[in-house]
Amino acid sequence: MSTITFRVTEEEKAFMLAMADLNGVTISELARTKLLESLEDQIDIDIYKKAMEEHQALDESISHEEMKRELGL
Repeated sequence: MSTITFRVTEEEKAFMLAMADLNGVTISELARTKLLESLEDQIDIDIYKKAMEEHQALDESISHEEMKRELGL
């Protein structure tokens, strides 16, 4: 397993330790899971934005009222 080191202020360290304790995990586990979750969220947001851009460029959707008219309802 690899090690990554980063610097934080004493206040940030105290906060992180408190949050790790609150969640019942080590500070390493807290940092690892929160960092990975954040990066995965960023990927999800990027994928969503790209999909929405593609959808808007090729949008062929119609309103509920238009669909009812087409179906003769």
